[in-house]
Amino acid sequence: MTNDIYRYYVYAYLRKSDRTPYYIGKGCDDRAYAKHKHISVPKDKSKIVFLETNLSNIGACALERRYIHWYGRKDLGTGILLNRTDGGEGVVNASPETRAKISAANKGKKDSPETRAKKVPLGKATIILI
Repeated sequence: MTNDIYRYYVYAYLRKSDRTPYYIGKGCDDRAYAKHKHISVPKDKSKIVFLETNLSNIGACALERRYIHWYGRKDLGTGILLNRTDGGEGVVNASPETRAKISAANKGKKDSPETRAKKVPLGKATIILI
């Protein structure tokens, strides 16, 4: 039995042409092979490379951020990756285009009564109880 705390990994999708990475991700189980919203998963599974394995979630997030920083993001003009955030947990440093898309998608949406009940105002910040 493996320790579930060290079940995460960092992976890369490689270009066919020159085998440079076009996407860096963090996952566990079959995440590297699962459909992504904005990135195409390589049909040729040899183009999916595991950069680091047997990681904790925190370690995987940190390494994902480091790899994305190392290769840079196309949307920010800093590198070769199609990643839309700096990596780690959640949306971190989304490009202006990505922020605009998120905003447009949420325009007019209202929280359900259940979600509103979970929100506890705290000064100017809001904490969501899970």
